[in-house]
Amino acid sequence: MKRALALVTFLALAALAQGALDAREALRLALAQNPTYQNAREALQTAQLELEALRADPSTLILPLTQAEHALALAEVQAKAAALSLLEEVLSAYTALAEAQGQEAVLLKKKALQERYLAVARAKRQAGNATELEVIQAEAALRQAEEDLKAALALRPARVKALEAALGIAVDEPRLAPLPEPQALGTELEALREGLEERLPALVQARQNLALAELEVRLADNDYTPRLTLEKARANLESARRALANALAQAEANLESAYAQAQAAWGQVELARENRKAAERSLENAQKAFAAGTLSQVQLLEAEVALAEADFALLQAKNAYLRALAALSVAAGVDLTGLLEVE
Repeated sequence: MKRALALVTFLALAALAQGALDAREALRLALAQNPTYQNAREALQTAQLELEALRADPSTLILPLTQAEHALALAEVQAKAAALSLLEEVLSAYTALAEAQGQEAVLLKKKALQERYLAVARAKRQAGNATELEVIQAEAALRQAEEDLKAALALRPARVKALEAALGIAVDEPRLAPLPEPQALGTELEALREGLEERLPALVQARQNLALAELEVRLADNDYTPRLTLEKARANLESARRALANALAQAEANLESAYAQAQAAWGQVELARENRKAAERSLENAQKAFAAGTLSQVQLLEAEVALAEADFALLQAKNAYLRALAALSVAAGVDLTGLLEVE
């Protein structure tokens, strides 16, 4: 296992050395290096060894054996849940940095446009066709564009640090590859509800507590155990039943909420795609009009900036949808992004 992790780390670092990193490579690196996930994997291995030892001991009683079996089953689910949580963390950091890098290109175009506006305002004022106030306003708009760019650049180190924390390793700011083109969620809510009790750690643990409480009642329901012990076991059993029902209700509510958010995020992706198409058509028309001499260079630049903004809005919508899918994956206990590769 350690050799495999070392190979994954080497390949990912080699990609980083070339200045490129895609989401799947980032996830592989995180699975190999992130301490929280590695702790979950080590806990799983420990649970496996402890159960094997108890099974090999002929003096092991049913209660500690059952508890060890439960510990292993819970550790398996917790390891899978840790991978899904790591998926959400990595995608959150990855998309945040991708948006910061994408925003810089948009802000540079907007700054160039404001510089052009200022040049036009000054030329008009010199020709007596604009007021001093118009020039002052153009100067202020340019300063704001410059401040927006500075603020965006200042956030980049923090975004890189967040990605480093998710990956579990220090990296220089990489050039991020585009994320896979998102697809509409093809899984129905009812399908995600099925087997939920077997995929979420909280529900698995609640079911195990109920099973142990039932076992304790059976072990105490005899002629040689004090009556108060049996009554206490029965009370614990009722409490475990209520706890499982409450945990299941909460898990289903979280699942429904995450599913609705993912559906809403997909709607924003479709809307952003339509807006991007409209901006692209507008730019094409502007280019034709500019070539025909019926449109100014500033108006053409405006159309180019509008398309850049539409591109960035689409990127944000896609990233928000992917993050929503990751959150839904955590709530459902199964990867719905198609990006996670765990043995």
